Amino acid sequence: MDTYAPASTLGWLDFDAAASERMGALLRSLDEPSTLDVLGLGTVRDALSDMLSPGTSTLHTRLRYFIFLAWIFQRLEKRPLAPADFARRLRDAEARLIDCLRHLGPDQGVIGRVAGRELKQMPSGAYWAGMAAWGIRRLDMSLAQYGQRAAALGRRRPEHDDDGNSITPSAQMWAPIPAPPEHFLSADLDFDLEPEEAQILIDGLRHRHPNTLVPVLSTVPVLSLDADFAWHLPVQALPDHLARLLHHARCFSELTLGPRLVYNLLLAEDAARELGWDTAELIDDQRGRLADWTRLVESRSEELSAWASGSEEFWPLLAGYGISGATQHFWDEMFQRAVQDPGRFADDPGARSGIRRRELRLKSKRARLSHRAALENWNQMPFGGQLDYRWPITKSYLQDLAAAGVKG
Repeated sequence: MDTYAPASTLGWLDFDAAASERMGALLRSLDEPSTLDVLGLGTVRDALSDMLSPGTSTLHTRLRYFIFLAWIFQRLEKRPLAPADFARRLRDAEARLIDCLRHLGPDQGVIGRVAGRELKQMPSGAYWAGMAAWGIRRLDMSLAQYGQRAAALGRRRPEHDDDGNSITPSAQMWAPIPAPPEHFLSADLDFDLEPEEAQILIDGLRHRHPNTLVPVLSTVPVLSLDADFAWHLPVQALPDHLARLLHHARCFSELTLGPRLVYNLLLAEDAARELGWDTAELIDDQRGRLADWTRLVESRSEELSAWASGSEEFWPLLAGYGISGATQHFWDEMFQRAVQDPGRFADDPGARSGIRRRELRLKSKRARLSHRAALENWNQMPFGGQLDYRWPITKSYLQDLAAAGVKG
């Protein structure tokens, strides 16, 4: 007879919408390999990502999901629906949405194309926070709170005088958007935004976050096509504040890459020495990537050295994002070691011991570089890469807006 082993669980108190959305982002990040954070730079990465491209997520795919989901929520509000039935009815509607998009095939951004209604994280969970940033959702509440109030919100209407003028304005949950097509959720759909849909989205984001990448670039989206990173955009096309923010983001991205590669190298070396695993290929690969990184740092030595020495300008930019003093101290030390001698950074005893201590502080018994049991659970895949601050999804959104003919 098999022994029952309960699954691990994580719980929290849903005090408010902001707390719920932060926890949702954390849980979603656990399913996203590219966001795994072994050295504690996630808070900085996410802060810069939100400053550059609010309303985006690594789990987003296509921009029209914001419109699809608003249509679904509005439809649910119009029907008699007990709060206890909301989650089931929402999942049913999103499963039908998957069916209506499945004809587009793979690599087109269809969330759940294979899993269907068995998908663990439906689009509503991934896009809920972004719906506020893009101006589609107007009331501040978590998705769970909305599920409790959806039916009441649907019945809420402002009072009017005899001439039809509103006399008791009622805050509306959703921005005015075009009506869905007649056969919504019963016929094939695509991700091509209608011009009016695209204009509503960009106007909403421009109203709430005007000095960020999508609103600034939406009038000249062609500039983004050949840019592998946002800082490859022509500086003259950006306002000064955005160019300066991208300068900080670029320097942080480039200098944090080295320590992440060294972490992978240490894992491979420890696994070979302590567990007898054959990790020679991985060691060679990470050494090669570190050589590329060394050339990058050396080619930008003057700028990166000046930035690393002026961190008193960088960290205040992130005030309010909960960046701990320990995080700042660790990365400041790594930056200084990297710019002083990038070619020897991979074998710098101080850098290596600092990385080991950092992981142990963050992960405790789950620290692979300090605990054999944790190392044995490693799947021999390297962690992380250069930070891009959600630039790929930002580019995708710009292309969707451009295809719809967004006006300036």
